[in-house]
Amino acid sequence: MNDEQSRKELLEEPDPFLVFVGNMLEFVKKYQKQIMAAVGVVVAVAIVITGVIYYKNQSEDRAAMMLGKAIAKYNAIKKDESSFIAYEEVKKNFKAIAEKYGATGAGKAAIMQYADVCYLTKNYDEAIKIYNQALDALGKTEFKTMILSGLAYSYEGKADYEQAAKYFEMIVTDDAAVSKDQALFNLGRMYGKLGKPELEKEAFSRLVSEYPDSMYFNLASEKIAG
Repeated sequence: MNDEQSRKELLEEPDPFLVFVGNMLEFVKKYQKQIMAAVGVVVAVAIVITGVIYYKNQSEDRAAMMLGKAIAKYNAIKKDESSFIAYEEVKKNFKAIAEKYGATGAGKAAIMQYADVCYLTKNYDEAIKIYNQALDALGKTEFKTMILSGLAYSYEGKADYEQAAKYFEMIVTDDAAVSKDQALFNLGRMYGKLGKPELEKEAFSRLVSEYPDSMYFNLASEKIAG
């Protein structure tokens, strides 16, 4: 119950960034005549902009510091405990950073980390939810392939091989994607689980043909040979 109450209180707190901007605007409004008389409206606007940039920089710094501490905590725990226990310990830290500082660079990285720990602790539904949030935030960056892979593996964890195949296929057909050989190998695996031998063989054959230097080359060749 305490966890539920604290989460509810967190969600009901006013956004500190919006409060800050509101206070800055109120300040300008209250002293508009004095400011305009002294230096003009341009500087008045600059005051607000400078304050906003300062606040955002402060948020970036806080988020980055919290993320660094969370990662360090995980690495420290991992030395003595199983990975599962370590992930459970730091999951709440990544989640808190993602929720409070999601608009910052570190916050977006925390979203990815939180999705990963959800997957690794077999909380697949939550992982899928957070990976989709990450896709919205980072879908046009170099992290897209990682996010799509995370979605695919999470659906595989739920034994939803149709959906898993869909996301591996999205990587394969994306011109900007990386690790396409890995995606092709996994796509072949999913088709095998779905009982689609022709599509399975097609994926492995394409991997062998297009990626002869891939670490999956021998495995795919063995799959084709039966």
